[in-house]
Amino acid sequence: MAKLQVLIAMTLNGLVPARNDSLLQWIQNSDDGFPYWRGRSTRMLYPEYPLTDLICDRDTAAQSDIYQAEICDVRSSELLRGLSVYHLIDEMIIFLLPTVCNETVPLSAYLPNGKWELVKTKHFKNGICRLIYRKSLQ
Repeated sequence: MAKLQVLIAMTLNGLVPARNDSLLQWIQNSDDGFPYWRGRSTRMLYPEYPLTDLICDRDTAAQSDIYQAEICDVRSSELLRGLSVYHLIDEMIIFLLPTVCNETVPLSAYLPNGKWELVKTKHFKNGICRLIYRKSLQ
């Protein structure tokens, strides 16, 4: 079975960053942001991806395959919600922006329940922290 990985850009208060935030642009374009992880994925998931197809495909995929979703705006937040509801996420890579935003979607409400293990952290000069969590075996 393939691994499902989500890349999440989120503000300190758990919301989707503002579209025009320069730190969000850095995450989307920098070699230390989303592009670094894109090269490691087998299949990219997009907003409105049919989750029933994903469940079937993932079960028959090779164990080395990595399915990946990028969550950084209102449209993709619905994908995160669906992946969480069906308990499909194996790994979360959270880019925590050092900003607070009050006018967007609460991503923290869509994060999956369960026990997660923090396996790696990295702090960048621009204040962004990258947190890598893997689903714990229970």
